[in-house]
Amino acid sequence: MKRSMTLAALAATLLLTGCPVTDTTNPVVTIVIPTNGAVLAPGTVTIKAVATDNKSVVKVEFYAGATKIGEDATGTADTFDVSWTAALGAYTLKAVASDAADNTGEHTIAVTIQTGGGGTGPQEHDNDIVGGDSIWYPSGNPHVVKRRLAIADNGKLTIMPGCIVRFRTGAGFTVGDNSPGQLLAVGKPGADSMIYFTSDAASPVPGDWEGFDFYEATRTGTRFSYCEINYGGYGNYGAVNLDWGGTIKMDHTTIKNAPKYGIWAGDFTGYIEDFNGNTITACGSYPIYMGAAEMSKMSAGNTLTGNAIDAIYVSGGGVTETGTWRNQGVPYVLGASLDIGADNGPVLTIETGSTLKFTSGHHLALGYTVPAGLIADSVTFTSAASNPQQGDWNGIWFYGASTDAQCRLTRCVVAYGGGDDYGNVWAEDAKPTITGCNIRDSKGWGIYLTGAEYPDPDTLEANNTFSNNLLGNVRRP
Repeated sequence: MKRSMTLAALAATLLLTGCPVTDTTNPVVTIVIPTNGAVLAPGTVTIKAVATDNKSVVKVEFYAGATKIGEDATGTADTFDVSWTAALGAYTLKAVASDAADNTGEHTIAVTIQTGGGGTGPQEHDNDIVGGDSIWYPSGNPHVVKRRLAIADNGKLTIMPGCIVRFRTGAGFTVGDNSPGQLLAVGKPGADSMIYFTSDAASPVPGDWEGFDFYEATRTGTRFSYCEINYGGYGNYGAVNLDWGGTIKMDHTTIKNAPKYGIWAGDFTGYIEDFNGNTITACGSYPIYMGAAEMSKMSAGNTLTGNAIDAIYVSGGGVTETGTWRNQGVPYVLGASLDIGADNGPVLTIETGSTLKFTSGHHLALGYTVPAGLIADSVTFTSAASNPQQGDWNGIWFYGASTDAQCRLTRCVVAYGGGDDYGNVWAEDAKPTITGCNIRDSKGWGIYLTGAEYPDPDTLEANNTFSNNLLGNVRRP
């Protein structure tokens, strides 16, 4: 009887109160700071989210990728926040709101942490810089260049330290084409004060934008300093192109991820001054492609490694001014024959420790009809082939107009020449000084002498080493 009364009472209670209601509503959360796609500076970043629920939100957890940054369980006015120490990189930020019934809601955004960030942009640019001065400030970060822009008609663009400049597909800069123009991109040491030129794509790849073209009317003073140039370049050209005599200055700048060349100056007349402290890496071919005539204007102290081909490609042209080819830490690859000479008697010095590699059928010649000199101490002259063979290139040729006192090969290696069946070194009516050299692997002679004047053959044999020269060490007239 007692049990029946208890069941009846319970039934009455259920009728009066109804069944318990389960909470199945998920909270709604939105990250409000930073905004989606924001570019931010490294360091402390505040992430804020607004979260609401039909009951109440008990906490919001924050993540950078799969890593939990922290959580806030005491939000004020539906706003929850956390501080994040942000390092360089691209991140997906996520906020996860939870209620007392363990229902959750989440929201994600993408941000990039990049030095020089913190602007209120994007500030888009669609107009040429023609006439007068224009200045881009980091407060506009990221600056977005929508197409190829011309800097001309005495226009000058100054890009201030800390700027981030992003380029859409097909965008870039053309400077000084037919009328004067100047680009001044001078950053400062320190990650937050450098200037960054990069792709505007979400997943950038080499060649996303077309890079820089500097023409003959580029104004003196155009310079890159403490910059990074990333993913630029097009076709058979470079991220930075010097066309028809375009000349710029560059120091402490990194060029990387170009589809082919970092710097292209293929018309033999463009060049870079004050070229020091730079890095060119991760490019799809050579870091530098340049004519022989202007090579001596390039300073040393640069890093040119980590590319598909770690060498400087010398595209052709003669040397008509006295100068020095610096040891840049990578070989020079001669894609054409190198001729030295002019009425003023230029002397080309190859800096100690350098290597010159010659492609098939080419040579280094001087003094054919006009005076010239060549000074090389501890330099290697060899084949550019991956598997060198005798006769891969023709050799070093000294002709009668050579300035004998300015023609010296000292402690050099000359290998795999004689492709014309003469010798690694040819001297015709010329008396170069050759001493302490290792002359080897010629398809012809080690040294081929001809004409009315030439060095003493016995002295040459005594003062140099020879090996594996098909026709012998020194050919005696």
